[in-house]
Amino acid sequence: MEPRLRLFFALWPDSATSAALHARARALHTECGGRAMRRDTIHLTLAFLGDTPAREVQRLRALAAQVDGESFALALDHVGSWKRNRVLWTGPSIVPPALAALAQDLEARLRAAGFALEERAFSPHVTLVRNARAAPAEAPPAPLRWSVASFVLVASERSAAGAHYRVIGRWPLQQRV
Repeated sequence: MEPRLRLFFALWPDSATSAALHARARALHTECGGRAMRRDTIHLTLAFLGDTPAREVQRLRALAAQVDGESFALALDHVGSWKRNRVLWTGPSIVPPALAALAQDLEARLRAAGFALEERAFSPHVTLVRNARAAPAEAPPAPLRWSVASFVLVASERSAAGAHYRVIGRWPLQQRV
């Protein structure tokens, strides 16, 4: 049987942004219950590939190296919930054009290369709490600013302790003036 990996492309926060996002997750957990995401799993998914043959990793790395994205600032100034699956998340009220372009370029390249992706619109968010018992308060949070300078390919590995995410590739975004 061919080895397979559960893969996705994502924005991966630096340590300061990760700490701030985890603090927001803990505050939401206190307010709404559920299970706060572990700090080492917090990310923003760009494209979810799911169960993929391990042999495709090299092809995915080559594809990612062709992406011509630019760095950007992301203001996470909104908190929301999805009642059906009881998820609390944070995201931008305004999607930076560079983020939309990055997600579109990556999706187009993946589809052209024959990778199957979900058929839903890109909705940038960071999952903070799962199994929440209530929705968060309506008051908007203080904006959290994230300077995004790269994107990553991640393998999700399951164990008895839960999911562990391993970054298996990183690509810089261009700084344009």
